Amino acid sequence: MAVPSTWSTQQLAEFLAAVSIAPDSERAARLAVQRAAEGLEAEVAAIVRDGAVQASIGFPQGKVPTAELVAAVSHPTMLLPGLGRCRTTAAPFDETRGAWLLIARISDEGFSAEELVLVRSMARVIGLTERSLSVIESERALREASERKTKLLGRLIQIKRSIVRRTSTIEDVLESVVAALSDLTGHDMAFLRMIDPNNPDCATVVASRGFPADLLESVRHARVGVGASGTAIAEDRTVLFEDYAGDARSNPDSAQRGVRSAMAAPVRKQGEVVGALVIGSTEATKPITDEHREALEALAENASIALTDAAMVDAAFHQAYHDSLTELPNRPAFLNRLDHALAIAERTGNEVAVLFLDIDRFKTVNDSLGHAAGDQLLVAVAERLSGCLRDGDTPARFGGDEFAVLLEGVDGHADAEDVANRILAEMRRPFDIQGRQLLLSASVGISTARRRGEDVLRDADLAMYRAKTGGRDRHARFEPEMHEALVERLELEADLRRAVDRDEFVVHYQPIVELATGDILGAEALVRWNHPTRGLVPPGAFIPLAEETQLIVPIGRRVLRAACEQAVRWLDRHGELTMSVNLSGMQLAQPNLVRDVEEALRDSGLPAEHLTLEITETVLMGDDEPTMNRLRELKELGVRLAVDDFGTGYSSLQYLRDFPLDILKVAKSFVDGIGDEAQGVALARAIVELGDSCELDVVGEGIELSEQRQGLIDLGCRLGQGFLFARPADPQTIDALLSERRAAGADQLPEPPSAREDASH
Repeated sequence: MAVPSTWSTQQLAEFLAAVSIAPDSERAARLAVQRAAEGLEAEVAAIVRDGAVQASIGFPQGKVPTAELVAAVSHPTMLLPGLGRCRTTAAPFDETRGAWLLIARISDEGFSAEELVLVRSMARVIGLTERSLSVIESERALREASERKTKLLGRLIQIKRSIVRRTSTIEDVLESVVAALSDLTGHDMAFLRMIDPNNPDCATVVASRGFPADLLESVRHARVGVGASGTAIAEDRTVLFEDYAGDARSNPDSAQRGVRSAMAAPVRKQGEVVGALVIGSTEATKPITDEHREALEALAENASIALTDAAMVDAAFHQAYHDSLTELPNRPAFLNRLDHALAIAERTGNEVAVLFLDIDRFKTVNDSLGHAAGDQLLVAVAERLSGCLRDGDTPARFGGDEFAVLLEGVDGHADAEDVANRILAEMRRPFDIQGRQLLLSASVGISTARRRGEDVLRDADLAMYRAKTGGRDRHARFEPEMHEALVERLELEADLRRAVDRDEFVVHYQPIVELATGDILGAEALVRWNHPTRGLVPPGAFIPLAEETQLIVPIGRRVLRAACEQAVRWLDRHGELTMSVNLSGMQLAQPNLVRDVEEALRDSGLPAEHLTLEITETVLMGDDEPTMNRLRELKELGVRLAVDDFGTGYSSLQYLRDFPLDILKVAKSFVDGIGDEAQGVALARAIVELGDSCELDVVGEGIELSEQRQGLIDLGCRLGQGFLFARPADPQTIDALLSERRAAGADQLPEPPSAREDASH
């Protein structure tokens, strides 16, 4: 049998909750087809019984195609008026009466294995509910005829109410079932035996009434297939031993202690037999009657409903409080446990520690190897994390690559730091993921508390951020000044959101020149934030925050449009120029990116060949097919594609062959090495030669010294940009520079500036 997923478990739980509380069989049938169709996203659902349609959904009233539905029970497809050919599946719930649950869906694909299991489970719920309702309805009809029937009905309703309202534990409900059986039948022995989950060949008494202590102890455990209970379990039917001692299937211990007769009915959980409800008597003059059978089977059905409901609740609870990927407790479960631990710490004076863990550069792994590899890595991290902890410590996954650990009863920071060091050591060991060995690290934040009201989790998160900014692969303890930094960051984030609404961003431009002549051939657009109180904020101070909050998407859209409009003005005034605009990985992930670029070109009138879009190496190394397709669509518009900061990413260069690139931009760190060391020149030469061999233009970035300019020329690099030629400036300044250079000739280059500023985008 296929293991149900959280989706099918949830669907079945909702189906059971809706159908099992129906007041009568007719209403139960209508609710069943409605909920089944909704859960399986099917156009048609029907209950077919004895060659007729008892209930259906998907057809106008009075126009149910009975013949087609009856015939479809045994066919994988059917043709329905107005719907065409449908895929079908059917599951029986009362084969003696030819009763089936039928599902039909308009689709070229059949039903998945998980869906087939769900349909069969739904059918079992219908059968279970109908039998329960049948018993209750029968009991209502007999209320006036028999005081015993009235008592049975009352106990059944009481048990059913406990199940539906969940006012009692499952153990209490099963005890009440056995007590009701003993009271209603008057037999001196009643018990419930359940299969041992660790030994399916053995069943154990879990609730009993009327057993002498020595007899109960001798028969507490029994093999399936032995005695009335074992036979009912093995044969999945109600069995009666009228002459217990003379029946070859009887339990010898029970026969020796005077059991004269016994009857057992199977008990099920989610349709599977898991036990048996039993009555027995040591009195020869007290036979088991049909009335006793009726009570036994009705109570067994209620025990089945209670067990099924409990299983559904357990599954839903587990789903609500555990991470579906790693099976670790999730954030709600962790917070609940943390509150409980702090309450104990207040009373005892002990300390509680929280460790907040983040995998360093996890996004790089996820983007490079794909989400499946990322998930496999997270599972491995969870296993190693759990292996570092003591019994009683609580690990949890909060989502993404964030994990937390709760340590109770610690002695200050020293205990927590010991655990953090063990975790860091485990994370440094190579991970074997999809046949590759990955070397990773983690950053851990530590915080402690002794009472509720202290935001120990927030403090651990802040400490983790300090560990990450301090170089990664380390732990850091929370210090009060970290909170001040958080407040400042939150204020900056609020200001940034307002800046997007108020359009406080301006675009500066840095010329791209021909190294040999100094002629300005293009410009790179660089965004600046014109803060109302802080003044002009450079990109390094807000772009990471914009990426984290996804505000980079609207900001990037405005920069693109402004740059295209400015490029058209310079084309009209100064002739041929190109415009370069940076695209972040988050922008590339947006489905509307190609449309945004197309609209910016169309609305501004800029020819596509004059626009260059710059992307980073890590984007090209990803395993995200939609993003890769998006890059190809951008190239089809006619724009040029450049790889920014080339050489700082991965060593694999396959993407230079796979994608239609036009430009490599040599990272500033390599340009800085020209003139200082032989290795720096060798690295720059390798990149320039690589660009030539791939027929790509090469642009040197961050050129500040004449020696660097000449070195790049000597290496064969034609284009460059940097402070040696011009700093990023507003459009008016660049416009004046263009006019001046074109009027005077470009060979006169300015002296390199003495002060260096961040010119990154």
